[in-house]
Amino acid sequence: MGLLGRRAGEWTMAAEALALLAFFRVCLAVAPVKAIIGTMTRAGTTRGGGDGDAEAYDAASLEVAQRVRWAVEAAARRSWVEFVCFPQTLAGYAMLRRRGVPSTMVYGVTRSKEGELIAHTWLTMGERVVLGGEGAGEFGVVERWG
Repeated sequence: MGLLGRRAGEWTMAAEALALLAFFRVCLAVAPVKAIIGTMTRAGTTRGGGDGDAEAYDAASLEVAQRVRWAVEAAARRSWVEFVCFPQTLAGYAMLRRRGVPSTMVYGVTRSKEGELIAHTWLTMGERVVLGGEGAGEFGVVERWG
């Protein structure tokens, strides 16, 4: 669906995503990652099939995830500021959690051809990648948070 075909609620969600992207970009610059993750993953309510098999998620949860993905990607793509994978993952996780949909943030690493360590984060619901899936298969999972 094109930009002009979006409903007002989707644009509101994109504005929420932009605010969260900016917030988490600042957080990542000033606070330890462990503190951010610890705060993000504290007790809260979720619905759906837990964080197991993606097939356990109901259709409503999958639709919410699709709308969150669009909102985060649209906000990041159209921003004058670059938002890399980590703030996008954090924003998506916060948005899904706020809507009662369980998800998991995944942190992985790989080495470049030159031997440099490269890190990437992405967001999943069970085995289904919600955000940051591009190239995720090339990264060895180091940690999961959710």
